[in-house]
Amino acid sequence: MNKIVIKPKVQKKFSLYCPFTNEKLFNDDSSFEIYEGAGNYLFSICEDCLFVDAGNNEEIENYWNDSALKAIEKFVENHKEENILVIEVQDNEDTYWFGFLNEDNIELEVEEIEKRFIK
Repeated sequence: MNKIVIKPKVQKKFSLYCPFTNEKLFNDDSSFEIYEGAGNYLFSICEDCLFVDAGNNEEIENYWNDSALKAIEKFVENHKEENILVIEVQDNEDTYWFGFLNEDNIELEVEEIEKRFIK
């Protein structure tokens, strides 16, 4: 699984963007909860609340037992022919996972993905 971990330093007003297409994702300011996707966005899940966005793949929810990460790993494993990037964001309160389809196999360093994803 192609996964990176981001630990944002200071919480300030920010927006989230697709790291591959630069399209703005629909989220409240300073929130990691995404309500609708844009660009190559596939899913978002919060560790504690199983928050999922409106466009989330029901398949991931079917894999949910006791761990969001295990559900995501199973989803990615079942779609290994697709190049899925999983971004794990650990803030002071929760852990969030976001999935993006890397259709063009763009290779980006972790720092570049973070810069493109959180603005």
